[in-house]
Amino acid sequence: MFNLSFFLILTVVGAVTAVGHGLIPIVGSVPGWVMNLVGGGAAGGTLAGMLLLGLGKLKSELEREGVETRLVNSLLLGFVASGIGTIFYLAIGLIFAAGVGVRIAQGSVLAGSLLLGLCLGYGLERPILGVGKPRFVTHRSHKSGATASKVLDTSVIIDGRIGDLLRTGFLEGEIVVPEFVLAELQNIADSSNSLRRRKGRRGLEVLHELMEDDSVDLRVSSQDYLSIKEVDRKLIRLVKEKGGALITTDYNLNRVAQVEGVKILNINELANAVKPRFIPGEEITVEVIDRGEEIGQGVGYLDDGTMVVVENGRRHIGRKVKTTVKSTLQTEAGRMLFVEPVGEPPRWGR
Repeated sequence: MFNLSFFLILTVVGAVTAVGHGLIPIVGSVPGWVMNLVGGGAAGGTLAGMLLLGLGKLKSELEREGVETRLVNSLLLGFVASGIGTIFYLAIGLIFAAGVGVRIAQGSVLAGSLLLGLCLGYGLERPILGVGKPRFVTHRSHKSGATASKVLDTSVIIDGRIGDLLRTGFLEGEIVVPEFVLAELQNIADSSNSLRRRKGRRGLEVLHELMEDDSVDLRVSSQDYLSIKEVDRKLIRLVKEKGGALITTDYNLNRVAQVEGVKILNINELANAVKPRFIPGEEITVEVIDRGEEIGQGVGYLDDGTMVVVENGRRHIGRKVKTTVKSTLQTEAGRMLFVEPVGEPPRWGR
């Protein structure tokens, strides 16, 4: 609606201005006011279109990372180039006699030098003379190298295991936490729901511990996308622009990011991959803590969280029993073991 209104206003202004000042000469038998009305309106509409296009481009550019540095560089080089252009402006006025052509040349030189300086400055990513913000607001940097960055999402920070994983050294490269993820963590920590509040505070504690750990190269990215509301979409766009990988435990984000072509490191999949593998006939000890879905079954868990279904284990609830592995089942949620107490015949053999 704004674009249409802006376009119509400039079109009318252009037409009225041209008619009022008679800017366009009479052509043939066509009345002058008609030529000015049409030409002025066309000029105003063209100007409106160019301005709207430029505003759209400017909005997308302002959402890019490092835009503060680019803008400062652009202003600095634009100022320098304008100074040089002013020298040529004065030189042209001294060398050539005054006239319309000379004024046009002087205006072109001044405008061209300014535009050239602005464009050259905006194309520089590094700050000139140390002026401008760096691409990342850095908390601490202890390592360097070409290893791709790893971006953390909210779920993996709240999960907490990322801290232990980073301290092992298996993940190389810088660890990036976007500011919009920090904002979401803060909102969760301030939630009126006690469970969400505890999760948010745990996530903030995990980040604080990582920031205090000298062995972890953690950076906080100031990049944000104001036109995007969802944090997940912001994360996907950030990783797509910067490369690297997204670390998460969120199942839905995992699937969407894979469709978008973003590399995913899922902590849950890693945990499942490194769980001990059991073969049929192997003996393990498990504590039966609850009844299973089938008649006579009991359920227990190993230290790594693997679910164990114990045949004929219901009567052993509350006790640790030595069992024999019969089979395993791998699911998206993790691995399940099916066992039976040692020395007892299977339920179906009775």
